[in-house]
This record gives sequence, C-alpha cells and structure tokens, in this order.
Amino acid sequence: KSAAGKSEIVALMGVVTVSTGMADCPMEQREAVIRVGREAVLFYLVAYVFMDLGAFFAVIVIADRLGVEDLAGYRGLGWRAPGVAAAMTIFLLSLIGLPPMAGFVGKLLLFKAAIEAGLVWLAVVGALNSVVSLCYYVKVMKAMYLEGIPADGQTLPALHVPPFATILLFVLAAPTVILGIAFEPLYDFVRYSLTGIGY
Repeated sequence: KSAAGKSEIVALMGVVTVSTGMADCPMEQREAVIRVGREAVLFYLVAYVFMDLGAFFAVIVIADRLGVEDLAGYRGLGWRAPGVAAAMTIFLLSLIGLPPMAGFVGKLLLFKAAIEAGLVWLAVVGALNSVVSLCYYVKVMKAMYLEGIPADGQTLPALHVPPFATILLFVLAAPTVILGIAFEPLYDFVRYSLTGIGY
C-alpha cells in the first residue's frame, strides 16, 4: 500500500496544534478552532481504523490464497473473488477520500478544520496526497476489474476464500460505507466525548 495515506494523516494532525499559529486571534476563537480540529482528527481516525484494517486484511487474504503480493495477483480478482474485490474497492475508495465513503467525510472535516485555522497550505498538502493515493489505488482497481478478463465462453477459476474471511471483510466494509452516509451519530459522539474529558 502507498505511504501517501499515512503521510496525509501525519500532516493533517497538525490541525490540533494550530494555537501557536493563531496567536493574534481571540482566545475564544482559537479554542473553538482547536476543538473543531480535534473532533475532525478523532472522527477520521475512527473511520481510518475500519478502512485501513479492511484493506490490510484483504491484502493478507489475497496473498494467502494466491501466494503473491504484487499487483499481478489482483488481475481478474473481480471475477475470481467478487466479494473480496468489492470489499477491497470500498476500502480503496475510502482511503482515496471519495464519496460516499467514510474517508470522504473524514477528509472533508480535516480540510475544513485546517482552512478555518488559517492553515490552507496544510489542506493543500492533504489534497495533493489524496491525488497521489488516487494514482496508486486506481492501478489496483484497474487490475481487479479491467485486467485478466476472461474471453467469451471462458471462465476464470474461482478463488476460494474462507467464509470467516469474507464475513470479516464485510464487517469492516459496512461501517466504511455507513459512516460516509450517516456520519452525524459518530461525529456527535466524538464531540460529546471530547467535551466530557475537558477538550
């Protein structure tokens, strides 16, 4: 997997330290911006757990079943193991930050918090990292669905995936989608949790 997603998180977490960059702002405004930044970071981290663990587990399943870890192992996966390919697609789209996935909402909140803090450059860095990850992850999806396509009248041998692995993939994929469509409950929980511990 690309390191772009990891570096993006590290960069965007700078939102929570914006107090030094807002020295001229009123204390109340500064605290409000910092609070929004913390809420955005925590929301994204929760969403990231599901999509990153899901993508990592999908890679493990594919490597275990095929014995390969390079891009060639994903060729035709959409036909050989459609369930695994569908789950992997969900995780990749979320890691890129495309709607309606949780990653989209998380990145939107992070970018918004950075801009409100006056850290437009940080939002630009995050957006550029998203573009880099898009270029990388699209190659994986292209291999799964557009390469190794069976010719007319032919079928590819199915890739046997243990039922437990399939279930776990979709247990991780479900919140990746749900949190992108109905994100308010989690965001409210994050906000109230931070308030409860004095943040």
